[in-house]
Amino acid sequence: MKVLFVAPDVFFSEPLGIMQLSAIVKKAGHRSRLAVLSKHNLTTILDEFQPDVVAYSTMSPHEAKFEIADRTVLAWCERRGRRVFRIMGGPHPTYFPAVLQKMNLDAICIGDGDNAILRVLDRVAAGESVDGIPNIATPTHPTPEKEIVEDLDDLPWLDRDILYDADPELQLVGIRSVQTMRGCPHKCTYCFNHAYNRMFKGGGRKIIRRRSVDSVIAELKSVVANYPVVRFIRFGDDVFVIRDADEWLEEFAERFPREIGLPFYCLIRANALDEKVAQLLAKAGCRSVGMSLESGVPRVRNEILKRNMPDEVMENAFRLCRKYKLNAFANTILAVPGTTLEEDFQSWRFAKRMDPAAPTFGIFSPYPGTELTDYAIELGVLDKDYDFNIVSVSTESMLNNYTPAEKRQQLHLAYLGGIFCHLPASFEPILRAAVKLPLTRFYNFIGYVFVTWMLSTKVFPGAHPRSAKAILKSVLRSVSFFQNADSRREVADRVNIASQDAKEIAP
Repeated sequence: MKVLFVAPDVFFSEPLGIMQLSAIVKKAGHRSRLAVLSKHNLTTILDEFQPDVVAYSTMSPHEAKFEIADRTVLAWCERRGRRVFRIMGGPHPTYFPAVLQKMNLDAICIGDGDNAILRVLDRVAAGESVDGIPNIATPTHPTPEKEIVEDLDDLPWLDRDILYDADPELQLVGIRSVQTMRGCPHKCTYCFNHAYNRMFKGGGRKIIRRRSVDSVIAELKSVVANYPVVRFIRFGDDVFVIRDADEWLEEFAERFPREIGLPFYCLIRANALDEKVAQLLAKAGCRSVGMSLESGVPRVRNEILKRNMPDEVMENAFRLCRKYKLNAFANTILAVPGTTLEEDFQSWRFAKRMDPAAPTFGIFSPYPGTELTDYAIELGVLDKDYDFNIVSVSTESMLNNYTPAEKRQQLHLAYLGGIFCHLPASFEPILRAAVKLPLTRFYNFIGYVFVTWMLSTKVFPGAHPRSAKAILKSVLRSVSFFQNADSRREVADRVNIASQDAKEIAP
């Protein structure tokens, strides 16, 4: 069987889910290929590859792109007289299963697809229904049995060839991503994880799963040997340390610098970064950590976002980052439901006081299925029928409790906040005046140039390509990727127009 995976875009962080599933299907003797909607002509790839299965991987804001892509696939099938099995996986179908009927797909995957994908391929090859496969929902079997893949060591290593064949330029960037763990026990209301935990808990299923250090080190040795030049490792776990230093982290801190010896980045919460954990991370070679602030207002951070972190915990964690030279990549959410513009400035001041190496700011994105989105609807500040296709951290707030002027100031604060965190406190009046000016496009550009600079010098220092041409391409790619949110509105409009046209010509 030939499986065509379809992604909306790829960035330096790498699409780990697709790479994992591709490794599984290739190990079983099938063929796979990746089509990137922002880069490839989908019809051309369909002609070249002639897939039996098309597997879409998407988050909610990209649904509109996949509606257009799916029409391309269906039109191709009709012209070629072929039947292709169309399935969607990823966060969007997991938390918004109505997409199965909305796009008239053959199936969707809810949760882990590692075991499901081979079962699907076997059934499709045999001309049989895929009904009854755990985690696979179909129009006739919409509530499948739930399954979690517990033994991560048993999975094949990520297929990097599928990515570099689709986008060779990515191999020039020295970042390679791996995953050591799946699952997150925390209950942050803006995140999907609490919804996932609620969906899959019980039945003896193990939500938090971790690979052995042996498995992680062995894969990284293979990556370094076979996919040069590797300059930086990115651990793509939701959290690299859950609470305290444990035997796994101690073993990792001993072996990683000796057997791999590369700098790495990982995600961690402030309340998990104590002195012992910071020491072990530094010993292992950690150069940067993603450790979000989310809000500088205790009420918002702990009551609305449910981060459960007092200011003292945050202050201590960022102090430890500076002490052990762990560059903190720290995001703050603006326009949180139930907050004011002045509280957004309070969050900016708090971020400045924490002094992270790479501060970033984004607008609250109401992803369907999250507790914070439900809270916004309950407050009456978000229409329950809102269009999640235009959800983005880099466009104006979708909440109705802010005036147009306030929404514009919030967006400008998101673009300029990181820059002004690195300027003296006396510049705050200049920031407050600047966010009121009608310079959105200019702020957008300089803001994302600054983010790109922070990523290359603070978060992944030394990972950039070495040739001037490759560096320029990487910078342009980064800025384009971050600015892509605006194009999602255009895509959504195209889908809506096409849908309206279809209604007008329908009998």
